[in-house]
Amino acid sequence: MFFRTGSIRFPPGSRLSGASRSRDLERIELDLARDRHARAAMEAYADSCEAELPWLSEVLRQSRFGRPEKLTNCSSTVLRAFVLAQSRAAIQADYAHAAWEHVRVQLAAVLAGLPRAGAHETLDGTHGGEDHADATRTEPR
Repeated sequence: MFFRTGSIRFPPGSRLSGASRSRDLERIELDLARDRHARAAMEAYADSCEAELPWLSEVLRQSRFGRPEKLTNCSSTVLRAFVLAQSRAAIQADYAHAAWEHVRVQLAAVLAGLPRAGAHETLDGTHGGEDHADATRTEPR
């Protein structure tokens, strides 16, 4: 991580206790240009404030650091929420482990930016494929 001159640094394994670390910190400066975790934090902040401050959320998303090259900078958060949802679903009588695992694999692929299997990208950027409902219709003979 990069810090400005005069910043207080708390490296991993620091001997400072949690109370003395945060006692006087009211402001933390993030380096969006060089720190991918800072960009993930900004994305999470934009998501969090969207309902109450939609203008701020929009400004953050439109900044040059607010547009991730992939779907999200917070893939680990998305997967953590999915695992929590799956664990809650697992205690239900109608839980289908295979279905949840299929969704988890597809979610991980989307978050990694992998193309959908059997799909081709159309000119408008959408994906086409053989698994659409209208593609399964049979033609009259």
